[in-house]
Amino acid sequence: MKSWKDRFAKVQVKESELPSSIPAQTGLTFNIWYNKWSQGFGGNTRFVSPFVLQPQPHSGKTRGDNDGQLFFCLFFAKGMCCLGRKCQYLHHIPGEDDVGKLALRTEVLDCFGREKFADYREDMGGVGSFRKKNKTLYIGGIDGALNSKHLKPAQVESRIRFVFSRLGDIDRIRYVEDKNCAFVKFKYQANAEFAKESMSNQTLLLPSDKEWDGRREGTGLLVKWANEDPDPAAQRRLQEEQKIESLNMMVRLIKSNSSSNAATMVNEETRKRSNTKAASEVSVNNAKKRLLPIDNGLGGDDFIEKLKRLKKSTNNGDGSSDSSLGVVDGPLIDYLSSDADEE
Repeated sequence: MKSWKDRFAKVQVKESELPSSIPAQTGLTFNIWYNKWSQGFGGNTRFVSPFVLQPQPHSGKTRGDNDGQLFFCLFFAKGMCCLGRKCQYLHHIPGEDDVGKLALRTEVLDCFGREKFADYREDMGGVGSFRKKNKTLYIGGIDGALNSKHLKPAQVESRIRFVFSRLGDIDRIRYVEDKNCAFVKFKYQANAEFAKESMSNQTLLLPSDKEWDGRREGTGLLVKWANEDPDPAAQRRLQEEQKIESLNMMVRLIKSNSSSNAATMVNEETRKRSNTKAASEVSVNNAKKRLLPIDNGLGGDDFIEKLKRLKKSTNNGDGSSDSSLGVVDGPLIDYLSSDADEE
């Protein structure tokens, strides 16, 4: 199976298929800050979204990967991005590397780049709080997301695990049958943030279910942030997990910096050696050019060797030289001789 890094992101929907940003009118006044109608009957705001993220086929490289973007596309998470590879945000499921980069960048923005608040909303919806990490999601409306399809508790939990595990590593899942809800805890907060947006108003029905064609008649999942477990044992376990996560983050940071520094040092040393070698070669070549004429037949290694042979073979007492060496009669040039050449 190919990784998302080996392909470009797909266009999930055409721009013409995108719905209006204003919800259906259920009141007299539209509040632009909360994107909802007021002064009227709110009606049932729960629905099953016609768009759904398919992590494997939809994930891929975007313009954001080339630009070094850290944040993910909110519309990609909802399965409704019309830009595909041209999107300036990331189109894949947050991984361990992404989590590390986000943690080093900021603690007040979520994985989509939205600002968090000091406190959670009363209904535990929204972006979340920057004061404390929360990796656990509350999953409500399960019966409506199944269109009242009867399943055993183990089957329901299995479906929840299947759809949520595609969006990140899961620590644990707990299904509460009598309250029609579940709790999903992810390994990393970024995956919880991503899954919260991706799975809101989604169905739990599968294409193999006979109720699949009528899935839009359901009400979809209600996904919110979970409140902290007040149990003291759970509190201690949470503190230990946070300590371990902080230590692991520090180790990854140190390793990353060490690898980066080592690579920089190796490159710098290689550059210095290359420059030194090149400078040495230039110096040697310049010295040879200054000391030994090469092109006129009176310099170079061959000429020096001829002089050595000439000195050994000439002067038999009459001062004549051997003409077979191709050297004219005359005195030997003294400054080309060395003490080591003399017998």
